[in-house]
Amino acid sequence: MTRILLVETASPKRVRRKAEAILAGMLYPEPRVSILCAANPKTVRYFQEIPGIEVIAFERSKRRAIVQQLRNRQFDIACVFWTGERRYRRMKLAALRLGQRSTDVDIGDGGCFRLTWKAIIRHALFRWRHQLPTDHWQLVSLPDEPVKADFYDGERILIVQSADPPYVLRALERLKSPPLFRNPRYILFCRNRPEVVRRFSGHPMIHQVRTHAEIRDSWRHLRELRRERFDAVVVFFTGDPSYWKIKYFAFALGARHKLIFNENNDCLFFSLGEWLALLAHRMGERSRSGIQPRWTFQARILTTWMLKLALFPLRFIWLLLVWLRLRSSGWRAAS
Repeated sequence: MTRILLVETASPKRVRRKAEAILAGMLYPEPRVSILCAANPKTVRYFQEIPGIEVIAFERSKRRAIVQQLRNRQFDIACVFWTGERRYRRMKLAALRLGQRSTDVDIGDGGCFRLTWKAIIRHALFRWRHQLPTDHWQLVSLPDEPVKADFYDGERILIVQSADPPYVLRALERLKSPPLFRNPRYILFCRNRPEVVRRFSGHPMIHQVRTHAEIRDSWRHLRELRRERFDAVVVFFTGDPSYWKIKYFAFALGARHKLIFNENNDCLFFSLGEWLALLAHRMGERSRSGIQPRWTFQARILTTWMLKLALFPLRFIWLLLVWLRLRSSGWRAAS
């Protein structure tokens, strides 16, 4: 028999779905499940509908006694949720005070890890890039509560204007046939110049046009766009140096996929291999121009990218941590 304590550190729908999966024997053998939840009659009744579940209301006046009682029971596993929902911070702290032997953390994106310091660091880096799970808006409310009004079931694609308008319009035609996304909704983020906005307003493929004043309020735009958790971001690398800041801005939005267009309207999804191939192609083109020797171009490009990695090191640090982990695993295996 496995005694499991589920702590309500995410939406009640998500906790109930986890409890039902555990009771079905999908995660732990011979489970006996208890749920620690907020002392909300509506939430308590919602969990009591699950047969075979013990529901413990975390009443404010009895919190210390409840924590001590749960510590004495010594559950085999405590399950908590780290899905980016701020309203459950106190419950997360209460779960850490329980002192259970093993704590499993469900991050809501299909991942689950045993709570350790290394796992916390990896999760912090992941959650910085992806603030909420993709199914967040399907699970944030109880069945009798209204669903968020702007929820969209298809793919939400943000197009960042990082090239002149003609390149963006050509890319829209490229996205139309053959389609690269399933049921997409395109939102354009462009400069607030009247001549630019007029080119895109009323376009049949663009659902919404949002504007920015280049470097002003960039942190506010970054926070707002990251909260919306776009499925993909479209960015343009056409060799125009006037858009270099917005290109890096697009990579900081935390979208799962980055679609890159070049000046020839060719596109590719961002990956390390494809990116290195594109850089090699760029350096080859410049070296064949005959203006400077090939090694001069390569040295200048390499220096430029090292400076950019120093200014925007997040992806580089993530790759470095993964490399260090693999190396340490190899050393331990060899010894």
